[in-house]
Amino acid sequence: MSWFPVSQGNPLVRFLHDVTEPLLEPVRRILPRTGMIDFSAMVVILLLYAMIYAVGRVSAG
Repeated sequence: MSWFPVSQGNPLVRFLHDVTEPLLEPVRRILPRTGMIDFSAMVVILLLYAMIYAVGRVSAG
C-alpha cells in the first residue's frame, strides 16, 4: 500500500500490515525483484486459491 498516502501509525494500516506480512514476506524472499512491481500478493492469492481448490477436491471425495 505504499502508493496510498496513509499514516503508518493508523491502527487499520498496522492491522493490515500485521495480518498480511507473515504471508507476503516469505514469498518476497523467494521471488526475484521485478523492478518496482511486487508480485508477492498475487502469488499468495494464487497459492490460497490452489489450497482452497485442493481442500475442496479432497473433501468432495
